[in-house]
Amino acid sequence: MPLIILTGYPCSGLTHRANQIATGLRETQETLFADSDSPRYKINIVSTHDASHPRTVYDNARTEKEARGVAYTRARRALGKNSFVILDGMNYIKGYRYQLWCEAKALGTTCCVVHVGTPIDQCEKNNEARIRRRESQSQAQSRPEPQNDSNPAPKTPDIETDTTDPEPPYPPTLLTNLIFRYEEPSTHSRWDKPLFTVPWTDTSPPIPEIWTALTGLPHPSTATTNITTDPSPISALTSTLSTTALISSTPSIATTQTASNPRPSTLGRPRIKPHLATVQPTSTDSSLLYSMEKRTSAVVSGIRNYVLENPSAEAALARSDEGGIKIEVEGVETAVFIPGHVATRGGTDELGGAGGILAVPKLQRLRRQWISLNRAYVAGNKVSLGKEQVGDAFVRFLNAELGGENE
Repeated sequence: MPLIILTGYPCSGLTHRANQIATGLRETQETLFADSDSPRYKINIVSTHDASHPRTVYDNARTEKEARGVAYTRARRALGKNSFVILDGMNYIKGYRYQLWCEAKALGTTCCVVHVGTPIDQCEKNNEARIRRRESQSQAQSRPEPQNDSNPAPKTPDIETDTTDPEPPYPPTLLTNLIFRYEEPSTHSRWDKPLFTVPWTDTSPPIPEIWTALTGLPHPSTATTNITTDPSPISALTSTLSTTALISSTPSIATTQTASNPRPSTLGRPRIKPHLATVQPTSTDSSLLYSMEKRTSAVVSGIRNYVLENPSAEAALARSDEGGIKIEVEGVETAVFIPGHVATRGGTDELGGAGGILAVPKLQRLRRQWISLNRAYVAGNKVSLGKEQVGDAFVRFLNAELGGENE
């Protein structure tokens, strides 16, 4: 389930480190769960490059974006409940690492960044060695085979170049360009933490630290250093693991005095808290917005029909006995009510004329305003307004707005 993002300069040995991490994780779980029936976690290495996306994709922005999209999709599909995903590639863009971090956070899993700290001059030497190896292989394939096979010369392959670094080289110009474009990870960025740096001189990555940071489980090499006479299981560690989604059962293992009181920073797997950038919005009634548009338009049409029958404000007030203009709208229990002193303050006596209290442009503006105010609540699933209540709520809004007119 955890995601391990490798990053580093081109030709820095990223694939070699990815294989080392995968081997170390396999050995760790084999040792930790040797006497348990707990399921083994799958170790998936997702490579950025393949036959369809060679290293020359970085020459063009379109092909580079396509290659990143393919690697992103493969990593997302590989993330599961019982799997580790190691993304093998430069991942040199900090925005891309942030996108991967958001994906892991949305799935509720942990994530770390492993920086392969190979110097630039060493990367250039590695690329030159790859170029020489490719040229030697091309010459060997183009050289004609000898006709006399009576005493064939024994073949002595170059083990160092054929087995330790079989990756294709970069064009020298592209290599320099990628080194210049590289954005180093930083501990000041939350999406680059936890950050593990593997120098070129180190023989292996820090597997115990990576394992503990991602799973919250102590590494076997550290769990056996302080053995005590108490053979009871780790109650605190068991309770911590029961709250995580990494494994369904925890093996019963001998404990140490140090592990019986684990520190949250070393043995407690961090709790993933979703935020607005990653949390999935709650599903809402998709027809509620349509119902708001339809019912508010029906209210405006009902008011418009009343205005066509009673164009004069003075005449409408003369026929009313309630001190104002009362408009009944079909399908709405609440009536539109305009006080008499407001109805006569318009710029004209015509209710629907330019400057009138019930002019259609003004009603449409108020309708759009009411829908905009309620759309945010509908999208956040915070509204308890039913479809049958839309009309009455809109009429109450109109009464509040039209009743306070000062025109």
